[in-house]
Amino acid sequence: MTGTAIALVLVSALLHASWNLFGKASGDRWAFFFGQGLATFVLYAPVFVWQWPAARFEPIGWAWIAASAVTHVGYAVYLLKSYDAGDLSVAYPLSRTAPMLVAIWDLLTARGQLTVAGVAGSMLAGVGAIVLQLPALRSRGGRAVLGDNVTRYALTTALFIALFTIVDKQGVAHVQPFLFLYFTAVGEFSCIGACIGRGAFGRAASELRANARPLLFTAVVGPFSYLPILWVLATAPASYVLGLRQTSIVFGVLLGRFVLGEGETRYRLAGAGIIAAGSVLIATAG
Repeated sequence: MTGTAIALVLVSALLHASWNLFGKASGDRWAFFFGQGLATFVLYAPVFVWQWPAARFEPIGWAWIAASAVTHVGYAVYLLKSYDAGDLSVAYPLSRTAPMLVAIWDLLTARGQLTVAGVAGSMLAGVGAIVLQLPALRSRGGRAVLGDNVTRYALTTALFIALFTIVDKQGVAHVQPFLFLYFTAVGEFSCIGACIGRGAFGRAASELRANARPLLFTAVVGPFSYLPILWVLATAPASYVLGLRQTSIVFGVLLGRFVLGEGETRYRLAGAGIIAAGSVLIATAG
């Protein structure tokens, strides 16, 4: 990966952890997420109007947009469920174990673009997330920990992250990245609104009144944190991009500890450090 690509992914990681903090801390997380999507649709509409006339958009792109929207909805639903079930500094890192899955995919499909060190870094980024659960594993056993809702929901979130990373890499080969992101976001928040059901707009309006600044911040930063990933996915192996983006876990654990006041962060920070080491390996040798 080039220095520019590495910088873009690291900026994306910091922004991603920041908007997840606000989502976790909101009073009505589902309404917050839906309201965020509505605000994103409105705030980025002028950019869409500007980009659309001259944009590269192949017809097959619609299929990839639909697939991306479905996988992003799965990600959003289970991320919200995991935040309802447990701490940010547990749910967020576990949801980022996807690099191991994407590394396997890249090994099967993109051998010519990979190095041993790069793949090792991607795997290490996933292993680090498991370290976060070591205290619970030692005291309660693997079966009990895996039975926790926060664990199950966060690992399911990781599966959807792996899926949409693979899908999005294909999608941006046919659609200009911003347009791909915009259409995917519209599909995602529309489905979340359907999941909420009757009263979705009223709940979103109430959340906007109660948390206007955080909601509007995430509406801007949420898509902007993923756009650099789409740019880099166009040229770099998916496992490298996703592995390096796991540095967001370090930010997530620190924000959970010092902003939300969550405890028991020793192992969580150790796991985050392992993930950071894997990310450095990708950046220097991938």
